[in-house]
Amino acid sequence: MFDQAKNFLQMKKFLSLIAATLAVLTTLQTASAHLTYSGRDLGTLLLGNPASTNNSQTISSSFGWADATDSDWGDSHRGRFFRFTLSTTQSVLITTQRNSGGNQTAFGGTTGSFLPAISLYSGLGTVSPEAAGHDGSALSVDSRPAGTEGSFRSLESWSLGNEPTYNTPGNATSGILYAARLAYFTYIGNAADGDSSNYGSATGINGDSTADGYLSATFNDLAAGNYSLFVGGANYTAQLSEGVSANGTYSYPTYGVDVSVQAVPETTTWALIALGFGFLSWRVLHRKSV
Repeated sequence: MFDQAKNFLQMKKFLSLIAATLAVLTTLQTASAHLTYSGRDLGTLLLGNPASTNNSQTISSSFGWADATDSDWGDSHRGRFFRFTLSTTQSVLITTQRNSGGNQTAFGGTTGSFLPAISLYSGLGTVSPEAAGHDGSALSVDSRPAGTEGSFRSLESWSLGNEPTYNTPGNATSGILYAARLAYFTYIGNAADGDSSNYGSATGINGDSTADGYLSATFNDLAAGNYSLFVGGANYTAQLSEGVSANGTYSYPTYGVDVSVQAVPETTTWALIALGFGFLSWRVLHRKSV
């Protein structure tokens, strides 16, 4: 009887250890899906400086941006967030180009099929030492309409909540000591590779009419402050076929993308330059006619 009780206690400890391990793994998996800018902070942009670039990122799914243009919104995990800062009012040139990175071929896809799209917002998600936000937090779910696929919106302002209780208790840098809050993203504009045949029929999309994996857009006269840039896929119909389900969770192919952001002269500066050239041309013509 003693041996049976001893074995029971050992088995109970073993099962408790397994449960604790699974809880840790679950926490790690959840944390990895939060909105962060890790490795994607492009810094402060200054006129005359080289472009800030990031060529080491991959995008999860080829439809994440386009999916968030419709009425049931989208999942913020289906793309990547970058951030940059402006210390003064500036115009900004943003370019994105697909590369051969990612694992799409393992999912039956082909290298060179990704079509990038971008949305620019003023504001940042919650950053350390606050807990990072994610679509599944109670704040996020409660702040959006029922039946939506997530909190992300490609063509509108939106918000994302965090849950400090997902962090390790007692770790002062984990966010547990900070109250949960909604982070707000104020919509500025968008651009998408291709046309409505790939990104769908939503109004207000600025397509470049050429689905070639390259996208360039200028956002004029942005005020000083912090900005969030979402980069995702513009293939709307791929959401119906892309993704492999395993044990109730989905895995999506990833696609490589290069991102470049640079401060360029404001529209008023260009106008002054054009006015100056016009005046010089008039002076040259006037001298010739005398």
